[in-house]
Amino acid sequence: MSDFVLEISGIGEAITLEPIGEIDLHGARTLLDVLGTLRDDRHAALLEINLDRVTGLTAEAWRLLASSELPVEVLAAAGTG
Repeated sequence: MSDFVLEISGIGEAITLEPIGEIDLHGARTLLDVLGTLRDDRHAALLEINLDRVTGLTAEAWRLLASSELPVEVLAAAGTG
């Protein structure tokens, strides 16, 4: 069982996503699904992803996120500090 949690805050035009813990394959899918949904919603003009509480990234999550437009190097670096 993973310790990954994705907190979502904000409303309307400003939304903040905060992944917490190690991002595993399920967490990566969740993050991409939420991003896709928010991208489809024309009301969310400003989207921030806070990486302060990411503790790591599994190899499977890395591969999935690398095939997306997210900067996985930033996600991986966030989990090493």
